Amino acid sequence: MTLGNPAAELGRLASRPVRRWMLAFVAISVAFTGCSLTTRSGDTPSSPEPSASAATSATLGTSATSDPVGPASDLLVLADGIQGGAGFWIYDESTGWTALAPLAGATALGRDGDDLTLALGGSLEVRKVSSSGQAGTRLQVSWPARESGSVVAASRSLTGRTAVVRVDANEPTFLLVAADGSVSLLSPAPAGAFSPLVAWIDADRLVALSTDAEQISRLAVIDTAGHSLATLRALGGVRVFAVSPDRGSLAAATESAVYVAPVSDWIGGGAPAKSLTLGSSEVVWDLALDADGSHLAMLSGTESADGNVTDVHEIGYARTGSSWQKIFDAPVPFTRASGQVWLG
Repeated sequence: MTLGNPAAELGRLASRPVRRWMLAFVAISVAFTGCSLTTRSGDTPSSPEPSASAATSATLGTSATSDPVGPASDLLVLADGIQGGAGFWIYDESTGWTALAPLAGATALGRDGDDLTLALGGSLEVRKVSSSGQAGTRLQVSWPARESGSVVAASRSLTGRTAVVRVDANEPTFLLVAADGSVSLLSPAPAGAFSPLVAWIDADRLVALSTDAEQISRLAVIDTAGHSLATLRALGGVRVFAVSPDRGSLAAATESAVYVAPVSDWIGGGAPAKSLTLGSSEVVWDLALDADGSHLAMLSGTESADGNVTDVHEIGYARTGSSWQKIFDAPVPFTRASGQVWLG
């Protein structure tokens, strides 16, 4: 799949508003090398889809080193390539990729605490991490008539509200969905978000990307109770980010590096230390932290001179002290991912 040309300076994108958010969610051309995948039956899809075999193959991933903090949990990815549509893939360090049941109409996946949130058509579904393959509680959402498009990001707060980003005609809209399905606009909303991401950090505050007055993409904290937005100026050129399910850690990627630090450090305005350095042609567009922030996963590819991204891999790291150690590096068996979470 093609990412366009992400080599341009991320800090200044005023004349290219669509590129601010497009990086994380467009399709990517993946070069596969052959090896059979595992398919797992018995998982309950939310919606039926005509039966077909998953005609996808990929090289099984191998651990780069032993995990210094013990075996990581499985990684759950919502992506295409399952019976002709979207569904769950699981990556395990020992067995590689496993295709689960299809999820017709699924467009986003998020995790908060022990809950998974799935965007399925016009509804939201909450599942438990411990039974991710089983259908959960479905919430029918009363979308405003003027709002259309697909939900591409979702995060559920401690109070049951869900923050979502809906994209229509290349324009992201940030919304809050109440427990009864009613919808309101997030206010204040991020300006020119480079990627349409959102994550709660406590009952009232959430993090998103926002472009500042100098047209630099930065993390921003929106206080839904105080109706305020505070830009975190310690790091500029942020492409994507992720918050751990316990809301204790935050990872952010720029064009050249990945930074992981406690949420309190980010909010306090401190400059985070560099956790990983990216290669000159390496592109990262999806991050996931496990429950306590001790493991990091990222989708990463190589950008060619024409702007296409190939050789897409899922790469896993484990934190050991103040450093991060690679524990797996696996080619992916899909061409479009719509979210990923650790199951531990």
